[in-house]
Amino acid sequence: MIWKNIPKLSNFVDPEFAHNLAILFLKLGVYPKIKNENLPVKVKNLLFNNPIGLAAGFDKNALIIKEISDLGFGFSEIGTVTPLPQYGNRKPRIFRLKEDKAIINRNGFNNEGMIKIKERLKKYKNNVTRNKSFLIGINIGPNKNSLDRIEDYKLLAYELGSYADYITINVSSPNTVGLRRLQSIKFLKHVINSVNDGLLQNNCNLLKKPVFIKISPDIETNLMSNIIKLCINENISGLIISNTTINRPRTLKSDKKKEIGGLSGSPLFSKSTELLIEANRMKKKFKANIFLIATGGVLDGFSAYVKILSGAHLIQLYTSLAYKGPIISKSILNELKTYLVRDNIKNLDKIRGIANSFEEAILIAKKGF
Repeated sequence: MIWKNIPKLSNFVDPEFAHNLAILFLKLGVYPKIKNENLPVKVKNLLFNNPIGLAAGFDKNALIIKEISDLGFGFSEIGTVTPLPQYGNRKPRIFRLKEDKAIINRNGFNNEGMIKIKERLKKYKNNVTRNKSFLIGINIGPNKNSLDRIEDYKLLAYELGSYADYITINVSSPNTVGLRRLQSIKFLKHVINSVNDGLLQNNCNLLKKPVFIKISPDIETNLMSNIIKLCINENISGLIISNTTINRPRTLKSDKKKEIGGLSGSPLFSKSTELLIEANRMKKKFKANIFLIATGGVLDGFSAYVKILSGAHLIQLYTSLAYKGPIISKSILNELKTYLVRDNIKNLDKIRGIANSFEEAILIAKKGF
């Protein structure tokens, strides 16, 4: 099948060029139309057709929302969007680590800016033929040279809130200098209040508009605990765990492993999943009604099952799309359903977060209950 060979062909060109080429093919309609698999998940007031979504970074500029919905995903996250257009960091800024099934990027929030993206979102929402069951998240962040980054979040929430099924606050990218400082409780509270102010001015109902915080996999346990407490106090719907890591596992084989930027893909799987388990543990401890979206190293149905066992309500991927091609969502969902049949599971709520450790989640996924 031609779609299985697309990732192999992209290995021979620059990764960012390959990404832009993929966007072009999708816009031209050169892609497989895949039936949206039904494995419903309720997150706050939103019903997701299935839990597999495309993470922020692929469709940065809201160019191919309909096309992504045709690939069988349950949802997609636009962005990261900044108030003003931004070129990002100097090229080359994306590097394949083929031997490791990983990518390092130092993009730096390259996007066409809030105004252009807003117009595309408005056009999409007004399209009566769109798939209304396909949900859209909008990932927001400040401009690199902004004089007031907190105010940037407010402006973005105000301008884009109406077009998002949920909002993601990005304070965890390693590729914008100083951004990760906003994960500290002192600053994060200001960011959250700013986003809420923007949504209120947009007449968005804060009780119905889910807001998530995307966190770094490199944070300390005590900070995670404080962030979850803040989520409870400030009515934040949950966390996306996690962004890319600046750490480099010793197991990396590729000669690109020393490139500066955030590492994603297979080497991030254990680190991000262990953080997910810790967040789920704290959620239970504090009796917090928050939702967890897992991203980091999801390559197949097995890794998706591990994430659910570790506490994930929804799962996002991106790097694996680059390695496995456009039929990956269907593949993951089919494999995931096989695990559910094997373990006689009819409702994901019965097993979500049941694992108390990464090792236990792996064992259950391998052998069943």
